[in-house]
Amino acid sequence: MKKILRKIANKFGYDFIKINVHSADKAHKISNVKVGNYNILMPGNNPQISLYKYYPTSNTQLARLTEIILKKYSDATMIDVGANVGDTIAVVKTKIEIPIIAIEGDDASFSFLQKNATQFNDIELIQQFLGEEEKEIQVTIDKKGWNNTIIPSNSGEIKMYIKKLDNVLNDKKYSERNLKLLKIDTEGFDTIILRGSKKIIENHKPIIYIEYNGENMKKIGEDGFTTIMQLKEFGYDSIHIYDCINNLIMVTNLSNESIIKQLHSYTQMNGSMIPYFDLCIFHNSDKDVSSTFEESEKKLSQ
Repeated sequence: MKKILRKIANKFGYDFIKINVHSADKAHKISNVKVGNYNILMPGNNPQISLYKYYPTSNTQLARLTEIILKKYSDATMIDVGANVGDTIAVVKTKIEIPIIAIEGDDASFSFLQKNATQFNDIELIQQFLGEEEKEIQVTIDKKGWNNTIIPSNSGEIKMYIKKLDNVLNDKKYSERNLKLLKIDTEGFDTIILRGSKKIIENHKPIIYIEYNGENMKKIGEDGFTTIMQLKEFGYDSIHIYDCINNLIMVTNLSNESIIKQLHSYTQMNGSMIPYFDLCIFHNSDKDVSSTFEESEKKLSQ
């Protein structure tokens, strides 16, 4: 019956898609989700379950980017901040092997990350929340248990100690590695974490891949635009902009400030059709990587 109804709907340009409903009850269930070549365990209310079911090629642009990076830097290491349950790691390692430092602060997500990481080679796990400075903060957590959004608040019921990424990696002596890909997906904290990564950015000039989530940034009073534009001071310029389902929208430059400002303004609008963007930003020393990546992505859409 479902197939018949779906065929009828398709004729009129519609489709039926079952979305994952986020509830405390589902959090206690465990789903086994196929991500690339791996089976990834996820709590039942994790939104990635629906993502990989209906968009199985999600995040594969990061895998393609990693492959290009390794052709230039054979000793490169990837940093995955906001590693969640390890799904992005699975996507990348399905295509190519690269050492990965995976950082996740949430207890529940980290416990799943630990279980899933037994499938991977050359991976280091760190449980830590990150920010632009080292201090204890009071927070409330929105979307708790399925897409944690940390909101600093003096009246927050949770105390949390945050550290700078610079210090976390230095303490572990990971800063001695060739850190060439920095991926951050932390529900609005991305640009805050970038400000705590200045030494890494200055010394290693990694390709930066972040989520730009205007809705969450508004909740925490974060002006991500200023931080993105400050990357020019470190020699960054080329920027690839993706929509929330991994389609390349455009390639431009940080020097085109008006374009980036328009993008930022769009993310601040209520009810935007694109809830967040992914930004991939390249140092001038990696113009060749940016160009190669751009060409490979354009071929996919032809």
